[in-house]
Amino acid sequence: MTAKLAIFTETDQAALLGACESDAEYIPIWLMLRCGMHPSDVSASGKKVRWNGQFIEWQRAKNSEPRREMIPADLRDRLEKWLKKGRKLTRQGYFELVRRVGSRIDHPEYSPLTLRHSFGIHELRRFNTMTRPPPDMFALVAKKMGCTIDTVRGYYIDMEQWERLSEG
Repeated sequence: MTAKLAIFTETDQAALLGACESDAEYIPIWLMLRCGMHPSDVSASGKKVRWNGQFIEWQRAKNSEPRREMIPADLRDRLEKWLKKGRKLTRQGYFELVRRVGSRIDHPEYSPLTLRHSFGIHELRRFNTMTRPPPDMFALVAKKMGCTIDTVRGYYIDMEQWERLSEG
């Protein structure tokens, strides 16, 4: 299991987003937290991302899996401006950005991987709260994350253990 735990509560996720001081901080953190983007994907967003005004599409850095997420209406203009602005940080720059913003809310241990794990946990919980979760929910989450079913099972099969670790 990785040492980078997820941010489990919506309140803590909102606090991180609320600690952002500009769209240059907010948009990449939002993309990693709400879309599960890898920092390499965010740093290459000027070249790899397609934006049609509603959906953002990209190929995942690690395995070229296609990914697509709908962007909420209230964020679309901000995202479009950020994409047009061009100059993005390096992968390491996004690690530093997340650490810096996390420090504002006393969580300097946060990293892009923390945000990606938060996305995975959120997606599994969403399916788990359904009256009848789909039998292929691990495959659906793997598709949304652009990884294998084994990766999803390996990291997230025991969400209770993850939650206990985060409290410890």
